[in-house]
Amino acid sequence: MWLSKLILTAVAVLLVVVLYFLPKVVVDNEQQENAQVINDAEVQKVTESHERALTDQERAAVGVLKEAINVNENPEKNAIFADSLAGLFVELNYLDSAAYYFGVAADIEPGINRWLAAGNGYYEAYSFAVDSKKQQQLGSKSRQYFELALDQDPEQNDAKAKMALTYLPQQPMQAVLLLREVVESDPENALGLYNLGLLSLQSQQFDKAVNRFETLTTAYPDNLEAQFYLAVSYFENGQQDKARDQFEMVKTLDTDPEVMTTVDEYLMKLK
Repeated sequence: MWLSKLILTAVAVLLVVVLYFLPKVVVDNEQQENAQVINDAEVQKVTESHERALTDQERAAVGVLKEAINVNENPEKNAIFADSLAGLFVELNYLDSAAYYFGVAADIEPGINRWLAAGNGYYEAYSFAVDSKKQQQLGSKSRQYFELALDQDPEQNDAKAKMALTYLPQQPMQAVLLLREVVESDPENALGLYNLGLLSLQSQQFDKAVNRFETLTTAYPDNLEAQFYLAVSYFENGQQDKARDQFEMVKTLDTDPEVMTTVDEYLMKLK
C-alpha cells in the first residue's frame, strides 16, 4: 500500500512539471477571472466531513496540485490541474472534494464534458450523503451542471435521469416526471427504467413495477438487481408462479450470501 501511495505522489508531481512546460496562451479577462486562486475556506467546508484524515503521502499529492492551481495563470492548465485533483479525490473516496474540483474545472473551462463530469461528481457525493441538508446542497449543485449540459445536448438521458433523482425525497413527482421523459425519449434507458421501477414498488403500484423491470431485464438480462426486483414485483403483484421462477433464476446468477438469504426468505413465503 505504501508503494502505491508513493507512486501517487510522484505522478502528481510529474503532472505539474509536464503541464508547466505546456505552451502558454493569451487569455481574455473572463478567462483570467476563472483562473482565480482556490478559496481555502470553501475547500475546508467541503473536506472537513471526511471520515479519515489523509496520510502524509496523500496530503503531499493533493498539496502539489492545489498549489499548481493557485500559482498558475493559464486557465487551460488550471482546468487540467483541477480535473486531476478531482480524480485524485475520487481515488481517495473523498467524494465531496472530488465534486468540488470537477466543478472548479467546469467553471474555469466550460463545456459539455466538464459540465457532465461536475454533474456526475456532485451526484455521486449526493448519493452517499447522509445529512438531508447536505444532500439537498449537493443535489442542487449536481442539477446546476447537468442543466448546462442538457441545454447544449437534450439527448443526455443518463444525465437527466440522475438529475431527476436529486429531487428525491423532497419533490418525488418532479423526479417521476423527469424519469418518464427519459424513458419516453429512450425506452430502454437503464437508469430511467430501474428507478421508475423502484418508485413504483415504493408507491405499491406493483403492476407498473412489473412492467418497468420486465422491460429492463429484457434489454439488460445481466442486470442482477433488475432481475431481483422483477421477482419482488411479481411477488408483490400476486403472481406467485412467476415470482418463484424468477427468484430461482436469481439464485443461479449470484452467490452473494445476503442475496441468497433474501431470496430464500421470499421462496419460503411462496411455499
